[in-house]
This record gives sequence, structure tokens and C-alpha cells, in this order.
Amino acid sequence: MPQDTPGSPPASPAADASPPAPGAATAADFIPPRGSRASLGRWLTALVFAAVAVAVAISVLLIENFARAHAERRAVESLRQVAVDFRDALDRGMAQQFKEVRVLAQLEPFRDFRDPESMRRALDQVQIGFDHFAWLGVTDAQGKVLASAGGLLAGVDVSKRPWWQGAKNGQPFVGDVHAALLLEKLLPRRSEPWRFVDFAVPLLDDGGQLRGVFGAHLSWGWARQIKSELIDATMASHKADALVLGKDGAVILGPTELEGRKMTLGAESGQGLRHHALDGVDYFAVSVPSHGYGVYPGLGWTVLVRQPVEVALADYFELRRQIILCAVLLLAAAVPVSWWLARRMSRPLNALSEAISHRRHLSEDALPDVGGYREAAVLSQALNDLARRQAEQDRSLAQLNASLELRVQARTLELHDAMLRQEASEQRLRMIADNLPVLISYIDAQERLRFLNATFRSWMGMAPEEALGRPLIDVIGPVLHAQRLPYLKGALAGVRQRFETRSEANGVVRDMLTEYVPDLQPDGSVAGVYTLATDITAFKQVERELDQLSRVDPLTGLPNRRQFESRLSESLARARRSQKTMALMFLDLDHFKQINDALGHAAGDAVLRAFADRVRGAVRETDQLCRLAGDEFVLILENLNAPEEAGGVAGKVLDAVKAPLTLQGQEVAMSTSIGIACHDGGLEGEVALLGRADDALYAAKAAGRGCWKLAD
Repeated sequence: MPQDTPGSPPASPAADASPPAPGAATAADFIPPRGSRASLGRWLTALVFAAVAVAVAISVLLIENFARAHAERRAVESLRQVAVDFRDALDRGMAQQFKEVRVLAQLEPFRDFRDPESMRRALDQVQIGFDHFAWLGVTDAQGKVLASAGGLLAGVDVSKRPWWQGAKNGQPFVGDVHAALLLEKLLPRRSEPWRFVDFAVPLLDDGGQLRGVFGAHLSWGWARQIKSELIDATMASHKADALVLGKDGAVILGPTELEGRKMTLGAESGQGLRHHALDGVDYFAVSVPSHGYGVYPGLGWTVLVRQPVEVALADYFELRRQIILCAVLLLAAAVPVSWWLARRMSRPLNALSEAISHRRHLSEDALPDVGGYREAAVLSQALNDLARRQAEQDRSLAQLNASLELRVQARTLELHDAMLRQEASEQRLRMIADNLPVLISYIDAQERLRFLNATFRSWMGMAPEEALGRPLIDVIGPVLHAQRLPYLKGALAGVRQRFETRSEANGVVRDMLTEYVPDLQPDGSVAGVYTLATDITAFKQVERELDQLSRVDPLTGLPNRRQFESRLSESLARARRSQKTMALMFLDLDHFKQINDALGHAAGDAVLRAFADRVRGAVRETDQLCRLAGDEFVLILENLNAPEEAGGVAGKVLDAVKAPLTLQGQEVAMSTSIGIACHDGGLEGEVALLGRADDALYAAKAAGRGCWKLAD
């Protein structure tokens, strides 16, 4: 782009700009018609108004929260002080009454049970000085009233009453507030029912035995009098009231209409304030539990002082009304100020938008310079620079568009050739995999089959297409899946697996050598498993036949020395577990070398086979006969009850073997020598047992052959 030289007039953007192409959008096309959207002035007005409104709202909320918290704190402090004073007055008063009763019980007239009339006169005098006691009396040890003030309940059995039951155990008793039962009809009538607090003190002799009980019923009107003198005037001035609740939450002192009702209180807030509603009135309440005073233990009462919310927060409500009024006035004043400020800021922008709206192309003419504030002037200059750059970019884009079309065509041809080569490569790999005599597959991380070669069809009897995408367990069944699952989990954990399995599929039993190769990703995760399974059935069959030949004597068909060693170890283990006797016999064919030398090796082999057959016929099927070498045989007997049973079996073997054998037209005499060693389940090992049996065999030969000997 040519640059203006100093002192030369600026080039006209319209001279360099090419006319817009047919159908191209002009600058006016991007300017919405007036009224279709909110203007900047309106947005600024709304923004300023909203900022003022938010600031006012936050201030109002903060002031209101502080004022309410302060009002609630003042209410808590005043109510709690009244509750504590009333609670302390109740506790001290009850302690004083309790002390008076205990002192009266120690007076001499109430310990002389021989003169009930003197007791009654003394009780009458006491009641004159303590008129808050509605009833005073003394009972004997069985609960019968001996004397009482005014003769009330004299002679009545009160042993079932809680106060008498509480004191008979030897300790002073204080009972909770209760309605009068026996005395209701005997005492003067009042506007409200009689209620008492019971005191009882046991009267004990010098030996500590119960002689009687001194009882007193304190009129509950005493507590109402304390409440009236102490706090009723204060409560009335604050439109509040005080209640005393029993252990069960029922009102025991308060307004007459509430006494006996249970109070349900809301949860206590952080300031110790409770909320509760009663008969449509919301209250603030503070509760203080009683805790006794001195020797008076307390009765679990709770003093509740409450005040209607509208009274407690009256000053707060008035302050809130004034705050709301001030906030409304501030918002009303903010509207014209924000409107004037918005008009002031949007005037330069309106001038720019008016100039742009009359253009068909942004680069036609220079835009007017606008004043007002710095940002508007910067925007005007930036739009002029943008118009010049737009003309250059239009030309560059046309050239780039033409070159891109040629590149796209060339790239499309390259991709097509690459796809053809990829398909040919995949086809060759598929041909190779399908013609290998192994089963190749790919299992993903969800244990679904994603690739199978043609061997799968012949081994499993299913087309590979039918199995692809299905879970492995559904294709091969739960039995084969259980065989492979531990190895599959190991491969999916990233460890290569190699294992052998023997399983049946499609009616054919195969031994297979399988390898699982994890498909490791660059991030270390395992996407799936490549599997390669080779049929090794023929190899395993040859291996089994060779193992069988290595464990069986080919001449007699008996287990050889290798198999004997394993069987002897197993028999010893079973004998130790069952605690049964096991016997090991060493058998040696007498004079076999002479027969072999005289008649030849073929005859010797016939004698060995005949010997093996005769011994097998003389023993049980569970007894194990083995040939060690030459004419040496061993016989394992299990589950014997005593070593003597082995001797019986040896006798049968001797009888079976001694019958003559005809070979090559000659009769051959046969006999055997037997050495027996018994094992009774101890710790003796195989070598020691074999040694003892061998020693017994030599003893039998030394005894003249054709007999058996039992090792010590």
C-alpha cells in the first residue's frame, strides 16, 4: 500500500476502492433501523440507574440487617435479664420454703408420737405464721396421718402419695407442682383450682429407723405472688409476659388460659433467641432453666419470658420505613441524571453511525471527525484505517480464493490415491490373516470383539461377521470366558499374557496356546487386546503319551519306579490323615537268574508277566503293585486295621505264586520272598520305610526263601 509523503494531500479512499460487486453487502446493510434495538443512550441510562439501584439496595440491606440484629440483641438482653431475675427469685424462694420445712421437722413437738393432739396444736400455730402452706401434717411409719393443721386428712392413709414414698427412704423430698386431690374438697373454694408443691422430711429415731414423715403442701399461689411483685409491672409496660414450664414443657405458671398447655418453642438462634407463634401472634422468647439453690436441688423448671415481635422490633420497623422512603427518593433523582449523562456520551457515536448509514461501501469517503471525548475521536480514526485495509483485503481474498480452489482439487486427488492404497494394504493383511492356521482377534476394553480372521469360522462354527461387535462372553459362552477372564484382565491392565487352555468348542476338544498382547496408547492406557491362539492338540497328545510311557513298565503294564515314588508319598499322607495302618511289601522272585540263564530272556519275560498277573489276582483292586527293576516288585497296602493283616495278604501271594508254570514244555517252579514294613501314621518318611522293608526281605531270603518276614 503506497504511503502519503509529507506535505502531500491525503489520498482519497474512494479513489482506491473498487466498486462493490453485484449483490455485495454495503455499510448501510449492517445498520439496523432506528427503533429495532435499544440505543446506547438507553443502555447507559439503564446502566447508571441499575448501578444506583444496586448500591442503594445493598446499603439498605446492610443497614436493615444491622438494625434488625441490634434490635434483636437488645430484646434478648432485656428479656434474658428479666428471666434470670425471676428464675433466681423462684429458686431462692423454693430453697427458703424447703429450709423452713426441714427446720420445722426438727422441732420437739413433732417428734413426740405419743401425743398427737399436741402435734395438731403445734401445727395449727405454725400454719398461722406460714400461711403459704395450705396443709401441714405428720404421719406414722405406715403412712397414716397422726396430726395435721386444722385436722385435715387426720387418720387418712397417705402412704401411696409420691411425697410420702419419696421421704420414707430417709431423705428429704421435694415434689413438682400438681393439682390437689384429697384436699380439693376440704380447703376453701377459690377462683382457680388448688395446686401444690410438696415437701416431706423423714422423722428418724436415734437408730436411724423411720418413725414418721413431716409433710407440707406449699400453695402454688405463693409463686404467682412472687411473679406479681417482681416482674408483672415490668412485663405489662413492655407488653411481655413470663411463663414457668415444667419438665414436660407444660405451663405451670402464667396466664390462666395457658396453664396446663405444652409450649412448642422454635430452635434457639446464635443470640439465644427463640421464635414461636401462639394464637396467631409471633413472639420473641428467651428461656432460662432453673438449677436449684443451696440444698434445694431444683425441679427442672424453665422460665420463659416472651414479647410479641411487633413490640420488640417496633423501632426497627419504623427505621426500615424511613430507609425505604429515602431509597425511593434517591432512585427518582438518579433517573434524570443518568438520562442526561447518556445523551452526552452517545452524541458523537450517533454522528458516526449517521455517516456510515448513508454509505454503500465502508471505504467510499473519509468519515467525519467527531469531538465530545477522546474515545469517539479514536474510533473515528480507526474506522478510516479499517476502510483502507478492507479495500486491500478484498483484492487479496479474491486471489487467495482462486489459489485455494486449485489446492483443494489437488488435495482431493491425493486423498483418493491414499485411500486406494490403504484399501489394498488392508486387503493383503486380511488375506494373510485368514490363511494363517491360528485364530487372530482383537478385543476392546469393553470386552467386545472388533476383529476376527477366517479361522474363527472353522473353530467356533460361526461366521466372523456375526460375532463382531458382540461381548466376548456372549460369543464363546460363560465356561470358556471364565477360563480366559484372569488373563484378559491382566492384558487389559497392560501386562502381556501367555497361557495354555484345554476346552471344547463346536464339538471339538482342543489344546491351545494363547497370547494376549495389550494395545498400549501413547498416554499409557490400554485400548484393547490383540489375541493369537495356536492349536497345540497334537503336540499335547504326544506329550501325554510320552509321560504315560515314562511312568508305566512296558513289560508287565505295572507302574514303574517313577510312579511308585509318587504313589508311596501319597499313601503315607493318607495314612497320617486317617490314622490307619499302611504296609509296604518288597517282593523278590526266587532263583529268577537261573530261570533266565537256562531258558533265555524271552522265558524270563514270560515268568515276570506271569508273576505280576498272579500277584495282582491275589490282592485287592485298591492295593498298588509296582515293578521297580528286574525281578524286584513292591506292593502298597492301605487301610489296614493291624499289621497282622499284611501277613495274611503275604500268605495269599505266596500261595498264588508257588503254582508251577509250564514254559517251552518244561515245568518251572516259582516262589517269592517278601519283606513287610508297616507304617502306623507317625513321622517316618519314605526312605526309612523302604529301608525297613528291604531289611525284612533279606531276612526272608536268609530264612530259606519262599516266605515272608515283618520288619520291627
